[in-house]
Amino acid sequence: MPATPNGFQINITDKVADIVFDLNGEKVNKLTTPVMEEFDGLIEQLAGTGDLELMVLRSGKPGIFIAGADIAEIADITDPVAGAALASKGHRILDRLAALPFPTIAVIDGACLGGGLELALACTYRIATDNPKTSIGLPEVNLGIIPGFGGTQRLPRLIGMPKALSMILTGKPVNGKKAFKLGVVDAVVPAEFATEKIAEFAGHIKSAAGRKAVLARRNSRPFRRWLTQDNALARLVTANVACRNLMKKTKGCYPAPLKALEVIRRTLGMPLDAGLAVEAREFGELAVTPISKNLINLFYGSEALKKDKGAVIDGKPRQINRVGVLGAGVMGGGIAWNFTKVDIPTRLKDLNWEAVGKGYEAAANIYGQLKKLRKYDQREIDIKMHHLSGTTDFSGFGNLDIVVEAIVEDLDIKRKVLAELAEHVQDDTIIASNTSTLPITELAEGLPHPERFIGMHFFNPVNRMPLVEVIPGKETSPETVAAVVALSKRLGKTPVVVQSCPGFLVNRLLLPYLNEAVMLLQEGANPTAVDRVLTGFGMPMGPFTLLDEVGIDVAHKCAVVLAAAYGERMTNATLLECMCEDYRLFGKKGGKGFYLHQGKKQVVNPDLPAIAGDWRKANNISPRQFSDDDILDRCLLTMVNEAVRCLDEEIVADPLHLDMAMIMGIGFPPFRGGLLRYADALGADHIWTRLYELAEKYGDRFKPCERLQQMTRNQREFYNETVR
Repeated sequence: MPATPNGFQINITDKVADIVFDLNGEKVNKLTTPVMEEFDGLIEQLAGTGDLELMVLRSGKPGIFIAGADIAEIADITDPVAGAALASKGHRILDRLAALPFPTIAVIDGACLGGGLELALACTYRIATDNPKTSIGLPEVNLGIIPGFGGTQRLPRLIGMPKALSMILTGKPVNGKKAFKLGVVDAVVPAEFATEKIAEFAGHIKSAAGRKAVLARRNSRPFRRWLTQDNALARLVTANVACRNLMKKTKGCYPAPLKALEVIRRTLGMPLDAGLAVEAREFGELAVTPISKNLINLFYGSEALKKDKGAVIDGKPRQINRVGVLGAGVMGGGIAWNFTKVDIPTRLKDLNWEAVGKGYEAAANIYGQLKKLRKYDQREIDIKMHHLSGTTDFSGFGNLDIVVEAIVEDLDIKRKVLAELAEHVQDDTIIASNTSTLPITELAEGLPHPERFIGMHFFNPVNRMPLVEVIPGKETSPETVAAVVALSKRLGKTPVVVQSCPGFLVNRLLLPYLNEAVMLLQEGANPTAVDRVLTGFGMPMGPFTLLDEVGIDVAHKCAVVLAAAYGERMTNATLLECMCEDYRLFGKKGGKGFYLHQGKKQVVNPDLPAIAGDWRKANNISPRQFSDDDILDRCLLTMVNEAVRCLDEEIVADPLHLDMAMIMGIGFPPFRGGLLRYADALGADHIWTRLYELAEKYGDRFKPCERLQQMTRNQREFYNETVR
C-alpha cells in the first residue's frame, strides 16, 4: 500500500497490520496536527478491518521513533482554552488507539520523546531496542509545560507513581534497558536482531499464557504500589516527598514540574477520562505562560547553536584526532579529562612530573565522581584513562592536531610559553589558549601561524559547565574557527563564537555583576541578603558564594584586567583587593572568604563585618540599607548595560548567542529566557530610566549606553519575534 500524505505506510499480512511512520520532508517524526488527524483516520480504518489480530507501529527513520509533538504549534498557543483543546484532541485520538479490538505494539528504536512516548503508552505493548540512540522520556517540563497527550495519566498507572514522577518531574530520558527495568517497555531487544525478536514477542503475546506473563511482570510488586499510590494518604505522602525535592532543586521558579506533580496526585485515583480532562486544562494554562515561551525560545536557540558551524568554509571542518594540553592544573586536568571522555588520545605536559601527576589525578577524580553516579564502571574508566599520557618536555607534540594551553593567566608568561610551543608542533597544528580574559590578538603576536591560533575558553568545573567560548583573533582563519567549534561539539559542549576583547563575553558581563555586589557590601549591605535576593531571582548561587567558589584572588586579578581595559565603568571594588592582600582571604580553597567553608552549612565569615567596617571607616563611608529592588537593579542592570555594548561592538553575533552564553556560562536563570529576554520583559525605557537614576546616585559606571537611549526612543526590543 502506498504511503499516506504524511508518511504512514500500511502493510497487512497474515492478519498483522505493520505500520511504518516516516514523516515526509522531515529529518524526524513529529506529531503535528495534520499527522495526528491522518493517524486518527488510519486507526478508524484498522478498527473497521474485521479480521486483524495485531498492529505493529515502527519508524522508518534511523535513530528516531517519534521525537514528540510539534513544538511550533505549542509555541503559537496564546489562549489557554485553545491549548486545552489541542491536548483534548490528542487524547481522543490516542484513546481510540488504546481501544482497538486487537493488541498493538510500539517498536521503539531511537528517540521516543514527549508525544512519541505518549502514543507508545496508548499501545498495548512496547518493545525497545538497545540501540545507543534509543532514548525514552517525557521532557515537557523543560519547555515549561506538562505532558499533554496523556503522559501524566498513563505512565503513573503503568509503572507506579514514584517511578513516573522520576521521569516526568525531571524530564530526563532513559535508555532501552532502563526503560525495561522501570516497566515502561515490556521487552528490550538487540537492535541488530530486532526484526526476529519483535516477531518472537508478537507470537508470544498471541497466547493467553504469554499475555499473562507480560501483565504479571508489570504488576510484580503490588504491596509497593499500595504503599505509594493506591490510596489517598499514600499519594499525599509520595507527593510531599517529591515536592520537597523539587523545591530544593528549583526554588519554586519553574511551575511546570510542580503542576505535573499536582495533576498526578489529584488524578491518579480518578477514572482515566476525568484525569485526562484535568491534564488538558493544566496543559493549556501552562502553555501560555511567559516561562513556557522563554523555555521554548531557548530550545530553538539551542537547536540553532547545534547547527552553527561558527564560520563559513568550503566542505567539512577539519577532523581532530590527537590533542595536547599544556598545563596540568585543575583546568588542564579537566580539559584533558574531557578529551579522554570522547576517546581522543591526549598528551598532557607540565614542568615536572609532580604537576603532571596532579593533572592525572584531576582527570581520575572526575571519573571517580561519575563512577559513584554509575555512569562508568572501573573497566570503562581504565580504557578512557589509557587515552591520556604525560610528559615534562615536548615529546609527542610533533604529531598533534591541536594543543590547548591552560597555564597561568599572565600575558608575558603565556606569550613566552606559546612561542616555545610553536617550535615543537607541526605547521598545521592549531594552538588554542584557555585564557579567560587576555585578548587573543595580543597573545598571537609573534607566532609563526596566527591564522591557526585561537581562544578556546572552557569554564570551571570543566565536567559540569557546558559552554566553550571560541575566540578568533584578528588573523585566525575561518577553517580554524570551524575546526574548534566542531571539536567543542564533539566534547559535548555548546560553543559560542565571540570576538576578542578583554574578558571576552561571559567574564566581561560577569565581573561588573560581582563587582557591584562587593560595592554593596562596602556600602553596608549584608552578603547573605545580597545572595538571597539574587538566588531568589533565579541565579544558581549568590555573587558572594560564587566569589568564594571562583577564588577571591582570581576574581580580583580578572577585575584588574578589565578595569585597565574599560576604565571607570569597571572600577574595582577595593574591598576585594583588601581581602586578598591584607587579610589573605581567598574563598573556598583557603577555607574562608566571605563565608566559612569548614562544614556543609554556609556561615558568614565572623571577621567580615569588622573587615568591611574598617574599610568603610578608612574611606569615610557610612553604612546604608538597601531594598531588594536596589540590590537586583544594581547587580543586574550593570550586566544588561555591558551586554548592549557587546552587541554594539559585535563581540557576539546576536542576542540569542549572548543569552545562550550567559545561561550556560554562569547559570543565568533559563526560565527568564536569558539576560536580554529579561531586559525585553523590563522594557528599554524602564532600564534606561533606572540606569540614569543609579548613575546620578552612584556614578558614571551606571551611565546608560547610547543604544539603550535609541531603543527607548524607537520603542525597540532586543528580540522582535520568536527565534525558530
